[in-house]
Amino acid sequence: MLGLGGQVAREIDKLSARAVATPTKPGRHSDGGGLYLIVDPSGAKRWLFIYRRDGKQKEMGLGGLMSVSLAEAHR
Repeated sequence: MLGLGGQVAREIDKLSARAVATPTKPGRHSDGGGLYLIVDPSGAKRWLFIYRRDGKQKEMGLGGLMSVSLAEAHR
């Protein structure tokens, strides 16, 4: 799908609140727009936002799933 200016449109808000609460396999689970749900091998879940600044990739931890909801992570 092409967006304005011929760029590929990226899907966002791919994760639902139910999907976030359900146990998932360890790894990074993309919600789109640079937001990821990280699931550790222990089952712990946390939010990570990945972005670029000055041409370098940066990562910003937003907090654990118990303290930051999906709606809060989207803000």
